Amino acid sequence: MTNATGAGRRPVLVGVDGSISAQAALAWAATEASSRHRPLRIVHAFSWPMTSNALGMAFVGDADLDLQAAAEWILNEAAAHAREVAPDTKVSTDLFVGPAAPTLLSEAQDADLVVVGSRGVGGFRGLLVGSVSATVAAHAPCPVVVVHPHRDGTAFPASATGRIVVGVDGSEISSEAIRFACQQAARRHIGITAVHAAMTTRQHPSLRVPAEIVDQIDWQLLAEAMESKRVLFPGIEVRTKLVHGHPAQALIDSSAGAELIVVGSRGRGGFAGMLLGSISQAVLQHAVCPVAVVRPHRTPSATSSSAGRLRFAGTSPDELSNLKEQS
Repeated sequence: MTNATGAGRRPVLVGVDGSISAQAALAWAATEASSRHRPLRIVHAFSWPMTSNALGMAFVGDADLDLQAAAEWILNEAAAHAREVAPDTKVSTDLFVGPAAPTLLSEAQDADLVVVGSRGVGGFRGLLVGSVSATVAAHAPCPVVVVHPHRDGTAFPASATGRIVVGVDGSEISSEAIRFACQQAARRHIGITAVHAAMTTRQHPSLRVPAEIVDQIDWQLLAEAMESKRVLFPGIEVRTKLVHGHPAQALIDSSAGAELIVVGSRGRGGFAGMLLGSISQAVLQHAVCPVAVVRPHRTPSATSSSAGRLRFAGTSPDELSNLKEQS
């Protein structure tokens, strides 16, 4: 596929594990890679089953190559589906030994965007967002999109179905989220709904500000936050929405019928040490559409040393046997 779109550029990275959530993430990622004119990189990670003897010594069980064959099948099926969705996009696959979250975080260092399903095959029933997707959203150095499947269990459609919703609170990270939302809207030729939640605060009666004055200030904050992006992205229809209530609930309510919700990783009122704020966590858990978590660019860390995985792509059967013996 020498003429494929995106060769030589930072890829859109998607993690797959055979689950419905992963299928939804794959379809979303393939469409996104095509619209960005970037390659799509599909990653799957698995671990060899470990057993122990009477002396308590751990070793690799007699899995032969069945587990690897199943993992390769998942990757091959994912690649075939991605090429159907985005036939002009360069698609590559990589198979790793090790835990999924550290592997994805390591590979995210060279990615333009990471896409994951909301809950994998090993997730607990009733948990809307699993530990892998939550960990990746909290720690990845680039934007992360978490894709929820439909409530009926089917994969989320890849085509645009609504508007882009973005949370606005006047913070620096919120500004990055607005930029990301505008880019998404421009690629999809759809509009944006910017949501700002004005929460009621307790004040001493002598210092109480009339509600209409507070609303004017909030409307001004919202307008100023969007104005600079209107100049950079002309032609996008922008609607502004001021809600009196909790920001997380306002965004969750707005997710019904939305194409994508975009939130900053940590808002204006977040604690300095938190990588993922309470609002973004709540939206990740309860939104009914894909959620993008955006953070300011940061220098890639040494995450790669923590993945503890072995790359299997392009490895011969003899080398695989040696890897098993060394594990």
